[in-house]
Amino acid sequence: MSITHITTSKKIEVLLRLLKNNETLEVASSKAGLSLAKSSEIIAK
Repeated sequence: MSITHITTSKKIEVLLRLLKNNETLEVASSKAGLSLAKSSEIIAK
């Protein structure tokens, strides 16, 4: 399955899990398939 066929809510779950596991924001964003700007916006909320 391609990362493009995953819902945004699942991408956010992946992002948060990676950040919890001490990944940097840049790396976690990339692995989750989110832009750095979008990830930063999510974290700010």
